[in-house]
Amino acid sequence: MFDDKLKDQVLSSALRLRTASSALTRDFYERLFAASPGIRIMFPEDMGVQADKLFDMVLVLVQSLDHLQMLVTEIEALGARHVDYGVTDDQYPLVAEILLATLADHIADWSEADHDAWAQLIDYVSDLMITGARAATPKAPPAA
Repeated sequence: MFDDKLKDQVLSSALRLRTASSALTRDFYERLFAASPGIRIMFPEDMGVQADKLFDMVLVLVQSLDHLQMLVTEIEALGARHVDYGVTDDQYPLVAEILLATLADHIADWSEADHDAWAQLIDYVSDLMITGARAATPKAPPAA
């Protein structure tokens, strides 16, 4: 899956997170909505729960680096659920780019090695979510 060097880089950088989870996720969503305002309608008005879900997912990924293969089905299912929210394949690169930029601003002493390690992890998760999304059958809209 990922070599020890990548795992160590992600873990060590995660330990250098210098802001609270709420500040990180708030910054991420502000950047995302500024870059693509149309995405905002996919989210609830109160972003508290959603922000917690995002941070929890990042935390699970960091804690599961030694056995990410055990999360494949769950991550693909997450991608399938995102189809019902209106997420399309072409939105994943933007989300990845913004997440990387946000991490860079919230992790002390961010380095090129940090960027490369997180980019590989985020790309891996994005690819799995896209796989799940492509295999999903969108829910039918409610009957009128």
